[in-house]
Amino acid sequence: MSKKRWIGGIAFAGLLVGSLTTGSVVLAADEDTGTTNTSVTVTGGTIGLSAPSALAFPGVTVESIVKGNLNDPVTTADSSLLTVSDFRGTGAGYTVSAKESPITNGSGATLKGAFVQMVPDTLVTPNAAAPAWTKSVDLTTSDQPLFATSTGQDGGGITSYDLNKVTLDVPEDNDVKAGNYSGVITFTLTPGQPAQAATSNPVP
Repeated sequence: MSKKRWIGGIAFAGLLVGSLTTGSVVLAADEDTGTTNTSVTVTGGTIGLSAPSALAFPGVTVESIVKGNLNDPVTTADSSLLTVSDFRGTGAGYTVSAKESPITNGSGATLKGAFVQMVPDTLVTPNAAAPAWTKSVDLTTSDQPLFATSTGQDGGGITSYDLNKVTLDVPEDNDVKAGNYSGVITFTLTPGQPAQAATSNPVP
């Protein structure tokens, strides 16, 4: 009697092993995850301005100045870029202003009342953060703002403006003297976000 029960147990064990080997019983593995933190340090740089070394205007005659006011565009087509490079990474902004010296010749004669008019042109370097330069500015011997950043356009990166629309205005002058005249434009970059963008158009 006990022998029959042992044979039945063997047969049942064989059925169980068979069901495991045919995949009818699946044992799921537990999921596990791990995390790794990444880090990088971005180091800020400097801010700077570069201006063309010269801007040349077409020659004029004494007769043309005596007869009436002149407004001559600059003749320099290349290398006339005014560029601000802001690599600080702070969004602190800046203002760019300019002034000019009297326009004189080697004998000390001055083009009386003559001034350079800074006329904005198409932005050369695409930059969504670039401040807008929208107003013509007549230069004087004191700094006049050309353009400035705002909270929406902080000027980060590289921004270049073409100066090929700058003009020289010479008023009528019966006493003008012949000669080679020259002057100096001084551009100034002032870091810091101004209260508002430069929009003035002063008259000398």
